Amino acid sequence: MNGQRISGRYHILEKIGGGGMANVYKAHDVILDREVAVKVLQPQFSSDEQFIHRFRREAQAATSLNHPNIVNIYDVGEEDDTYYIVMEYVEGQTLKELIQMKGALDVEEAVGYMEQMLSALSHSHANQLVHRDIKPHNILVRHDGLLKVTDFGIARAISAATITHTNSVMGSVQYLSPEQARGGQVTFKSDIYSLGIVFYEMVTGRIPFSGDTAVSIAIKHLQHDTPSIKDLNEQLPQSIDNMIKRATEKDPLKRYDSIQDMEEDLSTVLHPSRLEEEPYNQAVDEEATKVIPVIKDEDLEKTIEAPVEKEKEQTEEETTPPPNKKKRKKNKKLIILLTVIAILLGSIIIAFTVIPRLLHVNEVEVPDFTEIPFEDAEEELIELKLIAEREDVYHESVPNEHVVRQNPLPGSMVKEQAPITLFVSLGQEEMEIDDYIGTNIDRAEALLESQGFTVKRDARETNEEEPGIVLEQDPSGGDMVVPAETTVTLTYSVEAPIRLQNLVGLEESAVKDYFAEVDLNGDFVEEYSSSVEEGRVIRQDPGAFTMLSKGDDVIVVISQGPEPEPEPEVEPSKFFSQNYRIVVEDENGNNSYRIKIVYRDASTKGEDRVYVEEQISETVTYRIQLEVSSSYPGSYDVYVDEELVEQSDVFHYDD
Repeated sequence: MNGQRISGRYHILEKIGGGGMANVYKAHDVILDREVAVKVLQPQFSSDEQFIHRFRREAQAATSLNHPNIVNIYDVGEEDDTYYIVMEYVEGQTLKELIQMKGALDVEEAVGYMEQMLSALSHSHANQLVHRDIKPHNILVRHDGLLKVTDFGIARAISAATITHTNSVMGSVQYLSPEQARGGQVTFKSDIYSLGIVFYEMVTGRIPFSGDTAVSIAIKHLQHDTPSIKDLNEQLPQSIDNMIKRATEKDPLKRYDSIQDMEEDLSTVLHPSRLEEEPYNQAVDEEATKVIPVIKDEDLEKTIEAPVEKEKEQTEEETTPPPNKKKRKKNKKLIILLTVIAILLGSIIIAFTVIPRLLHVNEVEVPDFTEIPFEDAEEELIELKLIAEREDVYHESVPNEHVVRQNPLPGSMVKEQAPITLFVSLGQEEMEIDDYIGTNIDRAEALLESQGFTVKRDARETNEEEPGIVLEQDPSGGDMVVPAETTVTLTYSVEAPIRLQNLVGLEESAVKDYFAEVDLNGDFVEEYSSSVEEGRVIRQDPGAFTMLSKGDDVIVVISQGPEPEPEPEVEPSKFFSQNYRIVVEDENGNNSYRIKIVYRDASTKGEDRVYVEEQISETVTYRIQLEVSSSYPGSYDVYVDEELVEQSDVFHYDD
């Protein structure tokens, strides 16, 4: 599902866990911008109403809880027959993984984790909810030490403090309470029993009951006392051993009355006055063996659910007393009596002499097997008459097939034929690498480095994808690799440079279209040109074929056509005005004259120009105005009937 998005909101990043019913993925909530864990029901169960009901029950049970030591539930939904629960993402590991990595935890560390577990279960029980599957696999430990209880998938609400669920066994067999194994009543005290088993595993590094089958382990929970932790490590406080013994009583009535009582006891468990207190004696529950459920030999790490067979009715056959025998002879009775006495005396002698020697088992000091080959350790254990039990674990530094750690610890004294657990390295654990193609390079690199990979970047120029997007990766998504030994090469997109084309001679509109296509900014200026047509490019800066990046500026000079002729310079001038009167003596129309006045000045640039030409029969006064400059003086002539009768003075600019 890596890379998929559920409900358009939860982007799946990687698988981080799973079980028989569901898988758990790390995802990014794109709306609230936070990392979440998404639990998805496996596809084969999407049409199974029983599994869907159980899956929804987990969400309904957990959403009623709000506690810092319980994983928060954010969302529940269904999309295209995919049922999912969105919950708080806890950066860390399970308590089981922590124990497998470190072995027995420090007493103070184990007590701290128990305090947090008890606080979480106290809140759960206060809300009338029994977890029913407490085990280290369901306890998440954050990097800062905060503990979170998760997986309420088989939790049930409790009415009147008890619930009878006689047709199934629910829980994980190594941590199963006797009443769950019998298919009997499940109460708050069932969680207390499982907590006692978890406490045992934390301080010893191993589970108290093991076997070849689930049935054999369940029978031990029913019939055997919980082993003392001091058998494995004499340095452990007696007070912790007593707590575990009391929490794991076969009879629920003999356990702690409540989680709160267990919390109160834990608060003083490391007090100096309690470290050497009197040992607690467990009582075997004789009722435990009366009803044993049918438990399939499935994976012991998984939660089991198997039907409990009804007890078969038995009928007792009536027997008739044997017929009375005849009386024996007295001498025969005497022989029998003497024979019995002889047998009894012989038995007593054997009991005090032969049997103790036969039953005596020598003690052996456990050697240090760490970082030596398993085969060598196994051979040495055989020579010491001890039993080697192998448990494979991944380890970053211890070579493959070499012992990482052991239990009991080196130097411990054990009986011959005692089991010695050797945790053997499988080398570094391989994991399936996710597909990061299409992811931002910075995010892909951060995710890979957080998983222990070395990342190498390889840039590729392209404008077909946004910059910073992973185009290829090596190794490919889905390959199985060891993170610490793997360098992941991420080929990602970088912006390709733009080779600026020759713009000279192009029309301004064509240049603007080109800039829009390649994402360049144009700075357009205009200039006159006698050689380039108006509206076309005269020149550009930078020049043609320069390599540019998106958003760069280009100066483009556009032609305005030829430069217009300059206007002539205007000389300063001034005006002179004169009146000229022509008198007609007979104004009755008997006399008339043809008048023409010709002038020259700066306005005519010294050329003659007719001011007025007309026929008059009466006296007329003409007002003549001349414009003179330093280059052109002004004057006029008056003609009467084509005869020059008057020449004016010449008017100069300086006059």
